[in-house]
Amino acid sequence: MIRRMVAASLLFALAGSGAAMADDDCNVPMNQWQSREAVQKSAEAHGWKVDRIKIDDGCYQIRGIDETGQPFKAKIDPGTLAVVKMKRKRADDHDEHGRARREPAASGMIEPSSLPPVDRESPKVIVR
Repeated sequence: MIRRMVAASLLFALAGSGAAMADDDCNVPMNQWQSREAVQKSAEAHGWKVDRIKIDDGCYQIRGIDETGQPFKAKIDPGTLAVVKMKRKRADDHDEHGRARREPAASGMIEPSSLPPVDRESPKVIVR
């Protein structure tokens, strides 16, 4: 009985370690990594303005503004400096408070000016 429990726990431990290692996007040994200065120069060659360089999932991660003026986040292979992943975000996707903007309905049935007014006062409480 104890052997089965040990075998089962060993199996779960091995299965879990494989899933944890699958998160790395880049698998380059540290002795083959290029410097942060090389990453900065590569980003400038792409026309990017770099705000931040950090290490994430075994890759360099760059946040900044791309050549078109849009905010972006890119994962860079530390050995080859090739772009592994890139996410761009339109600058006008959010309002000044970071909330997503709401677009009017595509059907045109409801327009922002036709919405009912909202009373911001707290409800009156009657105690008897």
